[in-house]
Amino acid sequence: MSLQARLAKTAFGILTAAVLAIGAPVPALAQELPTPRILVIDLSHVMTNSTAMQGIQNQVEERQAELERQMQERESELRKADEALSQERGELSDEAFEERRRELETEFAQYQRQFAEQLESMDEIYAEAVGEVEVELLRIADELASEYGANMVMPKSTLLLVHEDFNKTDEALEQLNKRRPSVSITP
Repeated sequence: MSLQARLAKTAFGILTAAVLAIGAPVPALAQELPTPRILVIDLSHVMTNSTAMQGIQNQVEERQAELERQMQERESELRKADEALSQERGELSDEAFEERRRELETEFAQYQRQFAEQLESMDEIYAEAVGEVEVELLRIADELASEYGANMVMPKSTLLLVHEDFNKTDEALEQLNKRRPSVSITP
């Protein structure tokens, strides 16, 4: 018997043993799945129109504007220091000029790091605040599912067509605005 034939016979034997070990489906294991009862929520609409998310967005925009103002102010100071150094070049020795130039470059690099850290911190604060709203929306979706006897809640964005009877977006938004009218972002 060739090697190929022996491998085929062995593979067939293993497959047969596996089928026998598993056996035919037992009726107790082949339970019927429940009939889907679906609710749909337009998450994008709820998140965009909730008072909490609008408040978060306003707070972030205010902080960004303040950060932008501080950034422009600091850049202006650094530019003036650079211009002053350029004007003093003739009065300074090469070593003194290079030393002051390095100090200015170090100060500028430090400013850039601080600015990047502040932006990163703002992103983290924003994500945390949005997370609070999303958790509350998830609780609301669960409660709406219980109230309507649904066993699935699906985002509207995943569906091509939705009958309005399934759509509970307005109720979810109303509940979210009642429970979580605002979220304060903290630095």
